[in-house]
Amino acid sequence: MATITNANQEGRLLAQRQVLAELLAACARTQGPLANWVREFVGADYGLKDYNEDPGAVPDAAFAVESIIAEEKRMLVSETKRILDADTR
Repeated sequence: MATITNANQEGRLLAQRQVLAELLAACARTQGPLANWVREFVGADYGLKDYNEDPGAVPDAAFAVESIIAEEKRMLVSETKRILDADTR
């Protein structure tokens, strides 16, 4: 079995993000509920909201995962917007 390197994993994840962004952009170009959902997804704020009273507290593992998810959504939104912006040029 082939060894999967970090570069290999990163390349695969980037390819998946690009495919998802192309699919989202294609859906956004249509009309209807799916297009509306994509527009809402692209327009959403995926910044983390930390309501802790002590902002200096060390985040736990669950917070770290949520942070990674939010960052991935931001990157997916950015790629989708880039594709849609290229359509208008």
